[in-house]
Amino acid sequence: MKPELDIKVSNIAYRFQPESSFNLAIGDLKYRFDGALGMYGLSGSGKTTFSKILAGIVKPQAGDLHFSFKNGTVEPPKIMYSPQFPEKIFLGVRVGDTVQQIVTQNPLRTDLLEHIFFYLDRFSMSYDMIKDKSGFELSGGELRRFAISLSLAMSPDLLILDEPTIGMGHKGKNQLYSVLDDFQRQHHVLIVSHDFELIRKICKHFWILHRGSLIFNGNLIELDSQHDIKKHVGIHLFGMYFHRSLRQ
Repeated sequence: MKPELDIKVSNIAYRFQPESSFNLAIGDLKYRFDGALGMYGLSGSGKTTFSKILAGIVKPQAGDLHFSFKNGTVEPPKIMYSPQFPEKIFLGVRVGDTVQQIVTQNPLRTDLLEHIFFYLDRFSMSYDMIKDKSGFELSGGELRRFAISLSLAMSPDLLILDEPTIGMGHKGKNQLYSVLDDFQRQHHVLIVSHDFELIRKICKHFWILHRGSLIFNGNLIELDSQHDIKKHVGIHLFGMYFHRSLRQ
């Protein structure tokens, strides 16, 4: 059983440049992961910046954040961030070389290669068929599924997936739903996306960002009555989706 994970954010702020009009400002925020968490917002809302801060990739210019396990585990959680554009990482590198490097860097994970093969198979990808290919030879959807498979195989305590379905077709999306349904039984998941229908299918709780601010923190039932928020962020047909989900 996965340990319960808490996050506490205290007045985080980040601005790309002093003259930039974009300013990420997240006040006091406490959250205990209970099922998958979805972070939604339109382009430019600050989703990727905030998710990278949560992953420790970007350091906030002000404020603080802290993760802790409810069971008292002292070690910090292992957080894995799967980027929005994996092709930037893998384009000029052979798949086999990438996998070998990851396995070599994690000598204590004797099952890591087996886990990579397992998740590639869940996404209908054969390692033997792609190991000699470079990122240039994979489609956008294949790159996406390869990157997500590597992240899943690392078995992090918290997996942050940034726009995971870009380049994926209908089959790939359905595979992702199935994989994450199993994965989140033992691990925590944060889905970052501008596609609300995607995170609605996977997540129980939602953070909505708008112009660098967190404007909603709650579940579907609570969001259903927030008409102004839905209008601001383009969830115009949400009520239809919500009532449809109640009948399913």
